[in-house]
Amino acid sequence: MPIEIRKDHLRNLKADAVVNPSDHFLSGLNAIDRQIHSEAGPALDLECGKVYYLNSGSAVITDSYGLGNYRYIIHICGPDYVNGNNGEEKVLKSCFEEVLKLAKANQIASLVIPMYDSGTFGFPKGQAIRIASDTISEYLTDYDMDVILLVDSRDFLDSRSGLYKEISTYLNKLKPQREEKTKAESKDKKKEKNASHAQQAIHSFGPEYEEEKSVPLLFDEELSYTAADEELSQTESYPEASDLPSFEPDESFSECLIRMIDEKEMEDPQVYKSANIDRKHFNHIKNTKNYRPKKETAVALAIGMKLDMKETDALLEKAGFLLSKSSKFDLIIRYCIEHSIYDIFRINEILFAEDQKTLGC
Repeated sequence: MPIEIRKDHLRNLKADAVVNPSDHFLSGLNAIDRQIHSEAGPALDLECGKVYYLNSGSAVITDSYGLGNYRYIIHICGPDYVNGNNGEEKVLKSCFEEVLKLAKANQIASLVIPMYDSGTFGFPKGQAIRIASDTISEYLTDYDMDVILLVDSRDFLDSRSGLYKEISTYLNKLKPQREEKTKAESKDKKKEKNASHAQQAIHSFGPEYEEEKSVPLLFDEELSYTAADEELSQTESYPEASDLPSFEPDESFSECLIRMIDEKEMEDPQVYKSANIDRKHFNHIKNTKNYRPKKETAVALAIGMKLDMKETDALLEKAGFLLSKSSKFDLIIRYCIEHSIYDIFRINEILFAEDQKTLGC
C-alpha cells in the first residue's frame, strides 16, 4: 500500500531508501542516526563529513554503503521542538517535502521513514506522523511510491486523539454485546462440530445403522390459484425500480466497483489514492472480472469512494464479506462510515493502535 504504519526494525525491512533524522552536521550521534552510521560503516562518515552544514528543514542524499537493505540514505535536519508555536511544524513539513523531491529525482519507488519518538526532534509522535502522512499523501497524487512509517509501539496517538476516544467509548459500550455474541457463536460452532462428529460416527457403522431420513412435504395439498389470490395481487404494492438497490445480482466485485465509480462521477486516481491502493493493483482489480479482494482492500475502496453504509454493504457483498457487530475491525469501520469519516490515514491510525489490519494494498 502507498502509506503504511508498521511496528518493526530498520534491519528487517528492505526499500530503495531510508530516511535518517540527523543534525546540522550529520554527526551520527543521535539515536537512529547513530544506528544507521554504525551499520553503514566508516565510508558514510567520510561522505557526511563533506557536508559542512545542513539547514533545518533540508535534506541530503548519500549512498547506503554497508546498510545493505537500502540503496540510499536521505538525511534530514528537523527542528528542535519547543512548544509547537515556533514554526516547528513548518520546518518538519519542509523536511518531508525535501525527502520526496530527492526521492523523485533519484527514481526511488520505496521509502522507509523511522518515526521512533520522532527522531531527534522531540516532536509528539502522533503529530509528527500526521505531518508526515499529510505531506506524503499530497505528493503521491502525482507520483507512485510505497512509504513505510516505522514506529516502535502502537501507542503513538498523542494523548489519545479525539477520534480515538470517541471510537474507544463506542467499542466499550458494545463490549458486553460483542462478548455475548462471540460466546453464542462459539457455542453454535461447538454444536455443529458435535453434530458433525455424531454423523461421522453413524456413517462409520455402515448404511444399515443409519437412520432413515424422511423428507417433509412443503404443502399438504396441491396449490391452486384462486380469485382471492388474484384480488391480493391487485392490492399488493411493489417498490418502484428507483427504490431498489443499485447493484445487480449477477455483478462481479470488479463490475460493481466500476459502476459505483461511474455513479459517483469520480476519476480512477481519486479512488485509488483515497483508498491507499497503488495504481497497478487498482488496475488489476478493475481489469480482472472475477477478482476476489481481501476484506481490507474492499473496505478501503468503499472508503475511497465515500460510500454510505448501504452502498458499502452492497460492495462488500460482491466480495463475500459483511460488517458484523462483533468484530472490532468491523465496528471501527462501521463507526467511521456512519459518521462520514473518510480520511483513510486517520482510520488506519485507529486500526493500527487497536492491533487491527489496516486498509489498502
